[in-house]
This record gives sequence, C-alpha cells and structure tokens, in this order.
Amino acid sequence: MIAEFSEFLESFSVRYERCGTLFSFPGRDVTIRLVPLKRLDTANLVPGVENDAADDLTSVAVNATEKIADGGDRCIYIYEDRWRSGGEMLRKRILAHLGQFKSVFARKCEVKPLKAQEATEFLEKYHTYGTSRCRYRYGLFYEEKLVAVATFSAGRPMRRLLGGEERTLDSYEWVRYASLPDCRIVGGMGRLLEAFVNDVNPDEVMSYSDYEWSYGEAYLQLGFRKVGEKPPMRFYVDRTTFRRISEKKVSADKRFRGETFPKEKYAIISNRGSAKYLKQYV
Repeated sequence: MIAEFSEFLESFSVRYERCGTLFSFPGRDVTIRLVPLKRLDTANLVPGVENDAADDLTSVAVNATEKIADGGDRCIYIYEDRWRSGGEMLRKRILAHLGQFKSVFARKCEVKPLKAQEATEFLEKYHTYGTSRCRYRYGLFYEEKLVAVATFSAGRPMRRLLGGEERTLDSYEWVRYASLPDCRIVGGMGRLLEAFVNDVNPDEVMSYSDYEWSYGEAYLQLGFRKVGEKPPMRFYVDRTTFRRISEKKVSADKRFRGETFPKEKYAIISNRGSAKYLKQYV
C-alpha cells in the first residue's frame, strides 16, 4: 500500500515527505496517515501505548480538542480497505485535499429539492458511507450539473435547557453532505443548509464530522458548536474483497448469527470516531 500510494502521488507530481506510514506535504497544513491491514495485524493493541509496529494505528485516542494530529497538521487517515475499494473517487478526493481541485462558487449555483433516487445515486457514488435514510434532500446545480447533495432527517422532539428553562425543540439531523470529489464547492454546505432552514424552520440541526477526514472546521464556520463525540467503531474487513462489516451490525443482524470471522480471512479495524455538532435557531 505504501509503495502504491507513493506512486500515485508521484504520478500527479505531488511533492511529499514520508516517515513510515505518515506522509506530509511541504507548504500544506495536511498530513495523510496510511493504515495498512498488515500493520494492524502486528500492532500494539493497548490504547495509548506506541511501538514501531503499531505506529499508533490502533489507538482510539484522537486529539480532537486541539484539532490536530500527527505533527500538528490536520491529518487524514486512509485505511487500506478504503484505498483498495475507493477507486477513482477516493483518489480524486485525496488530490482535492492536496490542492488539486476545481473551484465552484455556491452563489453561482442553483439549489433544488431532489427526488430520492437522484440523491441516493449521488451519495452512493461520492459519499464515503453511501446513502442513508432521510426525509429532505437538496441538490446544488452548477450549469445544470449536480455538484453537491445534502440530506436531512425528519424532525423529532428533544428536551433542551435554554436560559435556565427546559423546552422541547423540533430537532433535525443533517444526515449526509457530499460534493464531486475533484471540486471545491465554496460555500456549498452553507447554501444547502440555508435552503433547508428556510423551508423547514427547525429549532435545531445536529450533525457529525468523521475524524478520518476532518475535525469539523466547516461546521464551526457555519455557526455549529461541538457538543460531544461518538467513540470509534470496530469493523471486520474481508481481506480479499475489502468489504467492511460493522461489529455492531454483526451483533444485531440475525443474518450473521452463528457466522465466524477467522483472522485468516478478516482483519479487525477501528475507525477514528466522530464529533457531534449542534446549531440552534431559537
């Protein structure tokens, strides 16, 4: 994986420096940490304890408070199963984070409600975790081409303490946001959020930021505040197909009842967890 990733960067003339599985890029405030499955097999499994074999890959601790990782830069974690199965979409997304992208300004785009199939097809192709159940779907169109999608849940009542008084708020989740992987949609998230808020008038909107890719800077810029974290989740990864199956799904889904996951066929990984963000309109 390390050699392949190096060749990929060199094929696009991307300058980099490497220390083990960590890649840094002169002049850029981002690093990329590769997570090969073979390194996980031999890694130290004690959280917070590092050694040469582990490279801290299995540690569940993430320095989210300071929003830094690995040398002080924003760090992206590329797990081998994602690298093997992500194809061109993942590679374009990596290049975009390294400054090789086309800029599209959201103010020059048109926001439209989307049908379920249209949103699903876009998210399955361009979002790391594919589509998910939602109630509201919005698309951002540039020159009649769909360049970004945001989806939101139905509302549900949530008890909140506001100004010393307990109130019931109409709360919604921002379920998914994705844009074309080789584009930087300047103001895209804000434009789609604004459309949803104008249509639905929520009391609050909640969302999560995946620590494998960011520490939620975009949410903070939109006026959200960090209110919590979700711990890392464990997955079984098929060493041949690189398909991920969450440990939680294995426990809950009766289709997996009695199935074993021998280490010869499956690797066990933990993702980086995520941060929870909240924005209130009351």
